[in-house]
Amino acid sequence: MPNLPPSVAVFGPGLMGGSLLMALRQRSPQTKLGVWARRCEAVEEARSRGLLDFGGTDAASVAADCDLAVLCLPVERLAELAGAIKDALPRHAVITDVGSVKKFVVEEMEGIFSRDGNFVGSHPMCGSEAAGLNAAQADLYQGALCAVTPTPRSRPEAVRSVAALWRSVGARILELEPAEHDRAAAVISHVPHLIAALLVELAARGKAEDRQLCAGGFRDTTRIASGSADLWTGILASNRAEVIAALRIFSDSVEEALEIMEKNDTASLQTLLVRAAANRAEMLSVP
Repeated sequence: MPNLPPSVAVFGPGLMGGSLLMALRQRSPQTKLGVWARRCEAVEEARSRGLLDFGGTDAASVAADCDLAVLCLPVERLAELAGAIKDALPRHAVITDVGSVKKFVVEEMEGIFSRDGNFVGSHPMCGSEAAGLNAAQADLYQGALCAVTPTPRSRPEAVRSVAALWRSVGARILELEPAEHDRAAAVISHVPHLIAALLVELAARGKAEDRQLCAGGFRDTTRIASGSADLWTGILASNRAEVIAALRIFSDSVEEALEIMEKNDTASLQTLLVRAAANRAEMLSVP
């Protein structure tokens, strides 16, 4: 078990933050857990579940008692929270986040937490279309990959502390630059979410009786389209340049598939499908 600081505070006990609290309570019972939420009801819910040693709706007071702060809010709300806690945090405290976009977030957070290089971005590559503490799972991070995105301004000790946090709940660590993270995330997460939404819209344009045919394949392909529209608007907008670049590549692939279909080129069609199945198996390590 990696060594953790005496106290970890989660700012935003939703799916990601709540799952982290549950995992830490199970795996590191000696660690004091702090919780900040905007609503008193959310704080009391965390308390009733035994996930809170200190906490409340005053972000600064929660920050004052923590050694490691994990910001679990949508990316567009991080700056407001960071501004509220930056002067209250102990000077040694390390700060990280769980946002799906890193370059924009890291630049913004390093500007706010500028004094000691204690902010290190991170992104656990897991989650669900569900939201809130009721959707949290103690094993959410088990076996998941977590991207940790230090910069030249990051203290090595802070980087190690953030990596240790995610290892302590079962995650695997991959260090990479924030911009490289965003390029990859656009391809494997952000554009697929947008495509899933477009597939739903395509089916929704059909006749009502056609929709009765929606079954397992459609459900699996479009599951992520049920995610929070507010959350995903912020993610897509914050990574706009990389999403556009990936969409253009995907658009070229759609044009290629359209040409294959128009030519009734079954050999090329089969080659495309075989290649895609093999690539998926390799990328996901499935038999």
